[in-house]
Amino acid sequence: MQQVVRKSLAQANNIDTSAKHYHLLVDGNSVLKSSLVNKDNVNAKGEEYGAILLFLRRIGQLLMKRDFDRCTVVWDGYNSGSLRWKLYADYKANRDKNYEANDSKSAYDAYIDNYTRRILEHSRKLQKERGKKETDDENFQRQRDVLISILEELFVRQYMYDDVEGDDLISYVCKNKKKNDYIVIVSEDRDISQLINEQICLYIPSKKIVVSPKNALEHLGIIPQNVVLRKMICGDVSDNIKGIKGIGETTLEKYYPQIKSEKASLEDFLGVCRSILEERKASKKKPLLCLQNALNKVTDGCQGDKIYEINRKIIDLSEPLLTEEARKELEEIHDLPIDPEGRDLRNVYNIIKDNGYTALSNANTFGGLFGQYERLKKKEIEFFNEKK
Repeated sequence: MQQVVRKSLAQANNIDTSAKHYHLLVDGNSVLKSSLVNKDNVNAKGEEYGAILLFLRRIGQLLMKRDFDRCTVVWDGYNSGSLRWKLYADYKANRDKNYEANDSKSAYDAYIDNYTRRILEHSRKLQKERGKKETDDENFQRQRDVLISILEELFVRQYMYDDVEGDDLISYVCKNKKKNDYIVIVSEDRDISQLINEQICLYIPSKKIVVSPKNALEHLGIIPQNVVLRKMICGDVSDNIKGIKGIGETTLEKYYPQIKSEKASLEDFLGVCRSILEERKASKKKPLLCLQNALNKVTDGCQGDKIYEINRKIIDLSEPLLTEEARKELEEIHDLPIDPEGRDLRNVYNIIKDNGYTALSNANTFGGLFGQYERLKKKEIEFFNEKK
């Protein structure tokens, strides 16, 4: 039996006895992309929908493991990443991103672009009718659109804003949590591990592991407090962020091993570089060019001598990059209850039926899968009634 702590004793010993609230916070793009491996489910039109099934199952199973008060899914918005591109022109250039074209549009250009997109969408629809296979991006976008509609009916909160990346929305939620809020972030993206603390953990679906401050070194190879510093120095190949020339993660750990397990700083790292170079000079050994590069801020990227400053701004999620529109709306809606009016599982069934997702419309599958979201629905309705 759980022992009860008297209020007076708890206050005297600084023991928190107030109720804890649990929040499941999902990186939608990351989890859906990893769910695309499920290609077994196809409707009569030849459209895959296995990623939707796997996404809903993954989140539903997590909701059943704890009595979560809230579930939020964040999505990358249209032209997401443009705020980082304005700080660093090579951001995600390796992913065929064209932020410059989108940034320089006039109102007329935007109108023409939207018109062209509608024409292309119509063209793709005709191609599908003629049996042409979807591209991977079209497949992702189509399944995401349907999934967003389904999640709306399941009392799952969703955030998505033009120009804003999902990581920044996750950061906003974490920064604005209440004292007794405990957050489980669901993502395959290890960059988000920088947000881990005693009340925030990271669940990696493909590995089925929960990463906390206690086991972060074991699962990530570094403590959460140093994730930003490592990327400031080494860069990030996946996002085309250049680091110090000649210093990758292996080299960094060789000359600065404490970055893995001790809270580190840029100043301390540069101090170690100076010490090693001075020792080599005293021993009449050749200087290590990579360490000289760290001191002289040498990079192959466009950051120049602002490399540490720029890399921190685009990597560090402690200050999320948001548009004014996104920030203003988040401030207004973040703690508001969900209005239950009009939300119904019958709507989910109709969405599934209209899209021909037969594997989901099966009575046993439907009941088992969406029954996992019932506790969340109950929690959100209770919260709505309290705030009325």
